[in-house]
Amino acid sequence: MYRTLFKPPFWITVGFAIITALATNGKASQAIAFAKPTVSLSSVQQNTVMLAQTSPEADAISNPEVVPLLQEAIQLEERGDFRGAIAVYQQILELDPQDFRAMNVIAGLYGNLGEFEQEIIWAEQAIATNPEFHLAYINYGTALAVLGRLDESQTAFETAVGLAPDDPLGYYSLGVFFEIQREFEIALGLYQKAVEVDPTFEDGYFNLAAMYANLGEFEAAIAALEKVLELNPDAEDAKAMKAAIEADPRNQ
Repeated sequence: MYRTLFKPPFWITVGFAIITALATNGKASQAIAFAKPTVSLSSVQQNTVMLAQTSPEADAISNPEVVPLLQEAIQLEERGDFRGAIAVYQQILELDPQDFRAMNVIAGLYGNLGEFEQEIIWAEQAIATNPEFHLAYINYGTALAVLGRLDESQTAFETAVGLAPDDPLGYYSLGVFFEIQREFEIALGLYQKAVEVDPTFEDGYFNLAAMYANLGEFEAAIAALEKVLELNPDAEDAKAMKAAIEADPRNQ
């Protein structure tokens, strides 16, 4: 998902880093250049939606032929073969042309490939097939943001929140959006909401720490990072950020 980068005195989230770097044709700061994989949602990142369908008994699968294809596609994605995964999801769509989840996964995979116009096309297809599927709006909003269509992007993320107010990803994505605008206090509130609706949402605490640090609230930033480490004791990036904040001269 979206992890946070840090470079004192300005902490940035990966979502911010990638969108900014792409929107400026790579002319970004050194911190942004270290961005991790894209914020677009594909099947591995949507595992609560997609992996649950790998069982033939899953209600969401009407054709048992889809099951091995879905497993193959997820394995290809995990290996980084995004084009191979897209090809398999297109086979799934041949079996079930109304599979909006597969459409949205293809959108996310194109986002991973940096082909954001294609991400928009496939996300729009998913939305047209099921206007209530909030994850499609997240992919749609992400691609729009990269392409500088910020008003449309904000609307897409707000729609995702409205459709699924109990899912932290909508608030999280909207938080990244406002972080792009350097609206750290708004982003902070959205990350707070993300962890409120899901207290186990590790990445939410991580980005929350970054926003607290940007606002000079170092004790709160450290507390958020301690929550990350409580959830994931092996989170080396959280350990590194915590050490950097503790060593920051402004935190003396």
